[in-house]
Amino acid sequence: MRRTLNKLAGIVVLLGIVLGGLVILKQSNTEKREAATTPIVPVGASVVNVEESILYLEDQVRKNPTHTGYQLSLAQTYMQFAIQTRQEPTYIPKAEKLLKDLRKSHPDLYEAKALQASLFNTLHEFEKARDLASTLIEENDKVAYVYGILIDALVELGQYEEAVAACDKMISIKPGLASYARASYLRELHGDGDGALEAMVLAADAAMVGSEERAWALYQIGQLYLAEDNLHAASSIFSGILEERPGYAFAIGGHGHIQLIEGNYEEATRLLTTAYERVPADEFLEGLVEVYEATNEDEKKYAALDQIALGYKEADEMGENVRMEYADYLADLEQDLKNALRLAEKEYERRPNHLHALETYAWALHKLDRSEEALEYIDRAMRLGTGDAMVYFRAAEIYLATSNIEQATTFLQKAIDANLHIESPSAAIQAQKMFQGLSAKI
Repeated sequence: MRRTLNKLAGIVVLLGIVLGGLVILKQSNTEKREAATTPIVPVGASVVNVEESILYLEDQVRKNPTHTGYQLSLAQTYMQFAIQTRQEPTYIPKAEKLLKDLRKSHPDLYEAKALQASLFNTLHEFEKARDLASTLIEENDKVAYVYGILIDALVELGQYEEAVAACDKMISIKPGLASYARASYLRELHGDGDGALEAMVLAADAAMVGSEERAWALYQIGQLYLAEDNLHAASSIFSGILEERPGYAFAIGGHGHIQLIEGNYEEATRLLTTAYERVPADEFLEGLVEVYEATNEDEKKYAALDQIALGYKEADEMGENVRMEYADYLADLEQDLKNALRLAEKEYERRPNHLHALETYAWALHKLDRSEEALEYIDRAMRLGTGDAMVYFRAAEIYLATSNIEQATTFLQKAIDANLHIESPSAAIQAQKMFQGLSAKI
């Protein structure tokens, strides 16, 4: 399974709403607000007591149906809770309705437009997010949060140079967790692992100890260490997160990932299952698919794959554009390949410079025995030198299908050197077998 594709897409969605500061919502504070249009939770911030805050804000909206500040804060808190708990199909439509009503009654309200732009990113409507964020910046170019929305949209549209420029501007306005985390992601995309780690450390240091934001940033640090095959450092980071924030699902899942890599499948299953029960994130299911692949438990593997497919269906029904992710899923499993190519082509046409849109389009073409056509797109998918092991592995398969054994062998070596076994142990085993076979022919 394509773990990195989901990871890279997910980072910018998370950054779009929850990283902006912490607010502990208390009635005594909010009652002092005089302006009904002032958000109780500042736009771009997040609350500590999310579930309690939702109950409180829902009650206040019922009691004060014309109080725009309560409505804005409730919409934002719905978005935060949806992303943190992966309950988007339940809470994103609620936020969407609130914002639709707000923009109808207050079409010029800056905060409502900013939240709408963030929601566009969540729904993968990146063009709309980019355009609305750009308009808001023209109106006020000192709001760091809106630059963050713009960066996320630009990245997902493959406009990487523009994203870097916007990130520099965001850092100059407000250096902190949200801006440093985006800088880390952009450095990672450009193959600068050390720079990505440095920026993410700054992001984690800028957050409150024990907060969701700090746990998230530390988890990204652990993932960066994993990418370098530094299991000891990654494990230490995940353990540290759990000391600060007991029960944090992604740290538990991180430990499960390490157990998978080390071949401790029973413990990997326990940890990844526990993580998924806490937060139903696809990456935990993808880890379980790898476990079941290694242990030849086909029934469990296909049940997990079906659950991933169900998640795409629910996202689509909610209004989220998951064409690229679903096309990659279908192509990888060699299912409904004509549909996979149709979806991949639509995403390529929409964002022709996006690394993973290019990769997915190339992969779908290859699976339909159109590997010669796929070469152009897989080459462009590697143009930033990200060092993505799975892209190298797929490039090797595509070049091999065109009888270019030398180039295929080169990419297999790059995939192995880039620690393919960290992302997908099953793909790494396949790559090693292919490499040995091809090396004997050169």
